[in-house]
Amino acid sequence: MLYFLLIKLCVVDHMYQYSLESFNVYFFKAIERAEANEDDNARVLDLVQQIRINIYQWVARGLFERHKQIFLSLLTFRLMQKGQLEAEYNQAQMQFLVYCPLSTDSPCPASLKDWLPETAWYSIQSLIKLDGFERFSTDLEKEAPRRFQDWYNYLAPETEKLPLDWKRLEAFPFQKMLVTRCLRPDRVTVALSHFITKTLPHGKKFVECDATSSAEEVLFSSYADSTPATPIYFILSPGANPIKNVQALALKHGFDPAKQLAQVALGQGQDVVANQLLDMGHKEGQWIML
Repeated sequence: MLYFLLIKLCVVDHMYQYSLESFNVYFFKAIERAEANEDDNARVLDLVQQIRINIYQWVARGLFERHKQIFLSLLTFRLMQKGQLEAEYNQAQMQFLVYCPLSTDSPCPASLKDWLPETAWYSIQSLIKLDGFERFSTDLEKEAPRRFQDWYNYLAPETEKLPLDWKRLEAFPFQKMLVTRCLRPDRVTVALSHFITKTLPHGKKFVECDATSSAEEVLFSSYADSTPATPIYFILSPGANPIKNVQALALKHGFDPAKQLAQVALGQGQDVVANQLLDMGHKEGQWIML
């Protein structure tokens, strides 16, 4: 499941290409890292967890920040679909989360217009067509409009209980996320992270993967996954300069950056220089940064 999920990431960006060979490298590394256990069930569970986080971390380190949540969400939803998580998978609700259709049959009541956007009202008119949400529109308009307005105005409404009987959705975070999708679409990505943290085993590890680590710490960790034949590839954004981090890594492993780390800025005519450095590095065990 993990492999077929990550090879589809090329749909998000054509740069994301993964081979079965590279997948196997991390798959077997995860097996080595999993705790030994004589209990078969515990051993299998440990293997599943270790393989999942190992593969996710490897892939996430090569994704743009805006794409990491897409991959993690797909992983979580696929596990829901397979019945591997406690959260129940409902196709209609999933479609609603993704597309959030608008239903303009009923105009937004004048009493709500001072705080509720029309698009939110039209989203709710679609939401009430889903099982379990039939009374939501009525409760919002007639039963407790002020309490719903208070919820709407919270800085982080996804962490607050909904009014009336809808507070029961605290036990059903996916369904609560649908309400957030309608009323506060600006908070959906945060709500999604909360949902994954609660639903996925060790979800916090996935959501916060490398978030608290500096670029240097991530590089030091990534170095353990590289080999002389598997280089580290830096994808640079404007203003980024990993040279200092690479120099720190070289010092940590007993290399003198001035003598054993060669750098070449690639451009016209520099291919000859680069190839000469690679040949020299291959023979003498030096690091070459292109």
